[in-house]
This record gives sequence, C-alpha cells and structure tokens, in this order.
Amino acid sequence: MKVRMVIIGGFLGAGKTTLITRLARDLKDAGVNVGIIMNDQADTLVDTQYAQALGLNSCEVAGGCFCCRFPDLMGQAERLVESSRPQVVMAEPVGSCTDLLATVVAPLKAFYPERFQVAPLMVMVDAERAIQEGFDRQTLNGYLRRHQLEEAEVVILSKADLVGREDIERLKGTIAGINPRAITIVYSAVSSEGYGKVLDVVRSEEVSENGPKEIDYAVYAEAEAELGWYNGTLRADFGEGVDSHALGMAILGNISSQYPMEDIAHAKVMVTSLSNAMKMSCVRGRVTVDLARGSRIARGPGRITVNARVVSDPGRLKGNVRAALEGALPGKRLEFEREDCFSPAPPKPFHRMT
Repeated sequence: MKVRMVIIGGFLGAGKTTLITRLARDLKDAGVNVGIIMNDQADTLVDTQYAQALGLNSCEVAGGCFCCRFPDLMGQAERLVESSRPQVVMAEPVGSCTDLLATVVAPLKAFYPERFQVAPLMVMVDAERAIQEGFDRQTLNGYLRRHQLEEAEVVILSKADLVGREDIERLKGTIAGINPRAITIVYSAVSSEGYGKVLDVVRSEEVSENGPKEIDYAVYAEAEAELGWYNGTLRADFGEGVDSHALGMAILGNISSQYPMEDIAHAKVMVTSLSNAMKMSCVRGRVTVDLARGSRIARGPGRITVNARVVSDPGRLKGNVRAALEGALPGKRLEFEREDCFSPAPPKPFHRMT
C-alpha cells in the first residue's frame, strides 16, 4: 500500500506548523498512523521540538530546503516508513522555499511511484499579510510569495478571522487571477472555518497533477538571502518556577523592538522543562501561544530555543537576539548548546524536473 505524502508549504508565519500538528493529531485519534517531516536551513528547530512534545512521530531535514536536500528528505521518509509504518507523511518545507512542483513533487512521482502517493501541493497564504503586502513581483518578498501561490494546487487562505469578509472575497479574486486552476479554502485556526475541507484533501485519493512554473533562480536566491536566519538553544534552570508565557513574551518583545514590524518574517520561542513545554510565535506583531504539555510554569532544568527570520544582517540579528535573551533573563549567564546565524545560500536543487 502506498504512503500518502502531503506537502503543505507557504511563507514564513502562515500557520503551517499549527495546521499540520492539528491534522496529525486528529488523524491519529481517528486511527490513522501519521509521520511528520519538518525542514529548516539549520537545526535546533522549534517546530520539531513542538511536534515531539505533542507526542507526534516527527523528524526534520536540516541544513537546507527539501529541494536542495532531496536525498535527506527521502531518507527521513523511508526511515519513518520502516520504523512506524505511517499511512500518511506530512512534510512542511522551509517557509522561504518555492518551486516545489519541479524539485520535490516531480522527483517523488518519477522515482517513487510505487512507494508514495503525492497529494496535491497545498500552499498556505496569510490573509492579513496578503492584504497588507500583496503579491508584487517587483519586491523580493512579493516575488517569492507570488511564485508559491502560482504553483499551488490547493491554496489555504489562513488567518481568515483576522480580516473582514469583503477582504476575503477580494483576496479570493486576486488568487483566482494569479492561479485560476487552484482550489481555494478559506481557513481559520481560531474558528476552524475550512478545516474540514483541508482534512478532506489530506484523506482523499486526489493526487498532484500540475506541472512546474517558471522561476528566476537569481531573484529567488536574492529573496532568500534578504533574511537573516537565527537558530539557538540554551540551557536554563527554572528553579521552583518561571512563567513561560511571560518569559516568551519578553524575548519576542525584545526582538521585535529592534526592527520594523514588517521586517520580522517570523520569530518563535520554545520553552521546555520538567513540568511543561510551550511554543510562542510572533508574526507582524501578533503573538500566538501553543501549550504542548503541562502549565505555563516551567520548573527545574530545561531549555529555551529561539528561531528568528528577519530582514537583517546576520551579525546584527545575532547580537539583537542575544540582547533580547539577556534582557529577558537578567543576571543569568547564557549557556548555549547550539547557535547559528546566517543568510541562506543560493538554492541549488538536487533535482529540477520540468
């Protein structure tokens, strides 16, 4: 029996991890065995830690996007299949990644036709960001997000609860003008609007059928390189109790204060301890909280992981994140287990099939 491969892409902060982990939990509750593969330009990924804290069978491909690390993607997929026999594997590519039809979907269909059934490529579009920033090809960010939209087979218009219905209808028209073949699902993680339709696509027998879209790899590389990429994990001793929510808010607030709101593509904090695991995310000044286990109070030894994707020189970003941590942890010595800060290298796909 083929394993169903479900790829859900979209720009940073669109809500991919929240949706994927909810789908995985609901499928698991319904008796469907699910595996998750996360992806990042570096390791120490908040999303993988969060999925694992939820008790989900998850792993990651680090050090580059799925397209550049296609053998690693398939290695992780094969290990999941061999170790836990999932019926569905859900894959979340790096938020700045595009051209997935040519570099991931097409190779999957060409080289693993008996092993995997590839679902239609789903791309999440943040409704609030789309209204405020549009899909202007003339900006680096807009070029990348527009190409993601152009190659989508199913568009998940997320955060619908944050915008008005007239704006939603206008966005649907814009999406139809850019990609008339795509199915658009209006979705809200808060109200669950559209969630059932997304779940139906995941559980269906529908497969990816669209061909790749043209892309200028020089512009794509420049768009990715515009972002500074920070991943860091440090050890912490929370003693008798520290409020994880207050700590996360302080760290995210300190980072946000250093940059214009629109320059922060996404910032995340994961606090884990003997008593709890909490993830907090900030996109365009809005903070969301996901409690994986326990309460908001962290106790005993633990870790703090920070991921930040910001329009910034990497050196400046690293200094600002460290200052944010020092401000949130006054008098504490920062003991890093791992820290990386860089701008992504130009994408060099392992396969590109047109």
